[in-house]
Amino acid sequence: MRVATSTLYNQSKENISRKNREVLDKNSLISSGKQIRKLSDNPVDASRVAALKTTMSDLSQLQRNVATGSLWLEGSEESMVRVKEMVDRAKELAISMANGMANPDDLQTGALEVEGLIKGVLDLANTRMDGQYIFSGTRSDVRPFQADNDDLPSSISYVGNASPFRVKIGPQSDMVVGFAGEEIFSSDTAVIDETNNRLDFVEKRAGALPGEETVLTAMVDGATYTRQGLAHAVEMAMERASAEKGEGTDYRVSWNEAEETFTIAEENGPDPAKLDRVGVLFRSGDNRHKSVGAFMGFPTDDIATEPSRQPLVSRRGVQWGIFNSLFELKSALETNDKEGLHQSISRLGADHNNILSSISEAGVRAGRLDSRNDLLKDLTISHDANRSKLEDTDVVRAISDLKLKQFGYESSLASTSRILNTSLLNYLK
Repeated sequence: MRVATSTLYNQSKENISRKNREVLDKNSLISSGKQIRKLSDNPVDASRVAALKTTMSDLSQLQRNVATGSLWLEGSEESMVRVKEMVDRAKELAISMANGMANPDDLQTGALEVEGLIKGVLDLANTRMDGQYIFSGTRSDVRPFQADNDDLPSSISYVGNASPFRVKIGPQSDMVVGFAGEEIFSSDTAVIDETNNRLDFVEKRAGALPGEETVLTAMVDGATYTRQGLAHAVEMAMERASAEKGEGTDYRVSWNEAEETFTIAEENGPDPAKLDRVGVLFRSGDNRHKSVGAFMGFPTDDIATEPSRQPLVSRRGVQWGIFNSLFELKSALETNDKEGLHQSISRLGADHNNILSSISEAGVRAGRLDSRNDLLKDLTISHDANRSKLEDTDVVRAISDLKLKQFGYESSLASTSRILNTSLLNYLK
């Protein structure tokens, strides 16, 4: 069959063009390093690569979250360790001043040192990381602890919230990395022991003559109490004392959360009150130096009420915790109150244990974040390896293929040159 020259030319041209495209394609694989450069190259693998990249982006964000959480925990732990050191120094000072050997100048010097410790703890309680307050809960833009007087504070209030700061560490999980300042610098519990477990009170029965009063001492069971629990324990102690040596009175001792006050009164009931008068002895009582009254927010003066069912109310804003302990210690030093110093030792010991627990909690959280960070790194490496298998060029194989394609292209050029090497002289021979 006779083949026209134009047909040979067209076929040769197409063959050379195809070989050239194959060479260019292999060369592009090597230069770009990607075997999927557009969706049409491999639609299935391209979609898998897109999904892997999305997952890796999410993992990268989680790693940044974990890094932020680690930074917060590191700052929190460092601040709390320094606060613990200040609490320990305050306790050491209280012990040294309570031995009866300190003179008035020593006591005043100690009070000035405690004032410095109060300011130091306040500064640490308002620690910031990257411009954010780490002890404000989720109100990290608000300074959490504010003093009534920056130069000479006598009270400190917390204005953060009770929701600790969290970071997302997994698709369906987050983790607390911040602290609500109240749980560290304030306390929901009080330790009652031999230094603060007594309450002197007076009963005057109904119809008794002036001066016919009974002075009693309530002995509160030693334990760690919440405010509600302390109210109940004091009530039980007063009723035991009254039953043994008094009028056998039923008392009502309660904690008002809204007003932050304790109340003491004779229990209301259908029967007439047994007492005309009930009072608490803080100044004149034999056990004023071991009184639980300070933990209930009562003033140091004796107080009483008539009729007895009118409650005795403690001061507003009963606070337990580091700042309160330091204020009480400063006051005891300024007034040479040896009993107050002994109570401060007990209080500061409880504060030490409370903040030590928070330091341990920060360490546990930091360990968990480290484990999470290791897991996220491993997942990122695994996903990147899978993406690379699908998307990246096998350079060694691609170079080998390129050489083969180049050889084929050069062979096509050579054979075409021979086939199409025609001229009029060939027909004249």
